[in-house]
Amino acid sequence: MGFLDFLRKRRSEPQRLAREDVERLLAENRETGAPLELKGVDLSGADLSGLVLEGIVLSDANLEGVNFTGCRLRGARVRRANARGCTLTGADLTGSDWSQSDLSDAIVEGTWFRNVTMFGTKLVGVTWRQVVFEGRNTFSAVHMPGADLPGANLAHTDFVDVNLEGANLEGANLEGAILTGANLTGANLRGANLEGAQLGANLTRADLTGARLVNAVMRYADLRGAVLTQADLTGADLEGANLEGAVLPEGFIRPS
Repeated sequence: MGFLDFLRKRRSEPQRLAREDVERLLAENRETGAPLELKGVDLSGADLSGLVLEGIVLSDANLEGVNFTGCRLRGARVRRANARGCTLTGADLTGSDWSQSDLSDAIVEGTWFRNVTMFGTKLVGVTWRQVVFEGRNTFSAVHMPGADLPGANLAHTDFVDVNLEGANLEGANLEGAILTGANLTGANLRGANLEGAQLGANLTRADLTGARLVNAVMRYADLRGAVLTQADLTGADLEGANLEGAVLPEGFIRPS
């Protein structure tokens, strides 16, 4: 390997940072008032717990296994990052953007989601516990099959084209949520509040027992084999919906 090749290789390697480096950079950056930019760095395995990281730019960074417990990540930009297995316990993610990042196997416990953007984000195997959802969060085109979010307050959330196959959303509040194009095959939506939700989705074999579907827009939804026993379909728009094999509420008249 020649000297120039050696230099090119060195340049291509991401900068490796530890907690003390981040603390030093944060202190230096306070004088400028500008957001700290750490785009493309390698922070894998770092313990950043308790740090104030508002507005930080961590796009394209390696954040695998990072401990963000108790961090303030308001307005952070964490796009296209590898954040597999990171810990977000008690973190404040208000206004942050995690689009196209991989958060598979992350621990999300007591985390604050308010106006968070996760467009195309991978959320496979995430541990969700006591998460606070407020405002209008965007989970459009997110991959989160099997998500375990019973009783979660997901009202008005954007779930367009999301993969929630086999998810547990029993008793969840999805009032006004946008689920157009979503994959909810086999999902547990027992007792969920879907009033006014946009549900032109794949609901094949979904369990909607006792769900509140008042004024839900379910045009051309795929409800084959779905269970809607005791569901409230008052004012629901089922034009073009596929109800083949669906178990419908007693007395319900199929749309002509």
